[in-house]
Amino acid sequence: MARRAFKKVLFIPDVHVPYHDRAAWKVLIKSIKAFQPDILVILGDFADCFSVSKHDKSPDRVTLLHKEIDSVRDHLEQLEGLEIKRKIYVAGNHEHRLERYITQKAPELFGLVDIPTLLRLPENGWEYVEYKNHINIGDLAVSHDYGSAGQTAHRTATQRLGVPVVIGHTHRAASISRKSFHGKHIQSAMFGWLGDSSEIDYMHQASAKTNWCLGFGIGYLLKSGEVILHHIPIVKNTAILEGEVIK
Repeated sequence: MARRAFKKVLFIPDVHVPYHDRAAWKVLIKSIKAFQPDILVILGDFADCFSVSKHDKSPDRVTLLHKEIDSVRDHLEQLEGLEIKRKIYVAGNHEHRLERYITQKAPELFGLVDIPTLLRLPENGWEYVEYKNHINIGDLAVSHDYGSAGQTAHRTATQRLGVPVVIGHTHRAASISRKSFHGKHIQSAMFGWLGDSSEIDYMHQASAKTNWCLGFGIGYLLKSGEVILHHIPIVKNTAILEGEVIK
């Protein structure tokens, strides 16, 4: 059997456990099993960390951090059971909520309590990328965000950095493609999210329901370092991945 000329990458955008879309999550798990990626990348805000948010909280939503962490671990275990060779957890601003909370309200715990420890990431084979940092996958600079949001955040980051990027954060899906002066493929993208807009209380519902879209991303990492990216939308609890209908 001929060796593949590329590696498969699957990108998981903002899930916001435990305020995620349950049906979309099931589609994601089935899609990962079907796609069989060599590299799995969480693009940040996998955990919502609502309990340590600085925002005002509705009394009927107040929860304990350990309950949120338990739910996040349950969902990580589902991913860990898929036996993917390389797993990367890029932290987002929601994971950063915990560090900010400790810094402001419990500095004595700084360095003792953090996301990698609570989620048991090192012992389960995850590479962890701190918030406001990035990791290179081939030519791609992958981060939760590069300081901007909205429909053109990927374009802004590409223009600022001069390299192709993949980001989360915006909950929107968009892609740009072009060639470099030397003929290399440059493609940047963002892939939506996997949260439940009805559970989000920091955004007007009309905006969340119309601008944010369910989905995830895949990429084909070539030996040259170039990455060919595709957004996989989830519509009516259905995704179409490499010609296969997944419900």
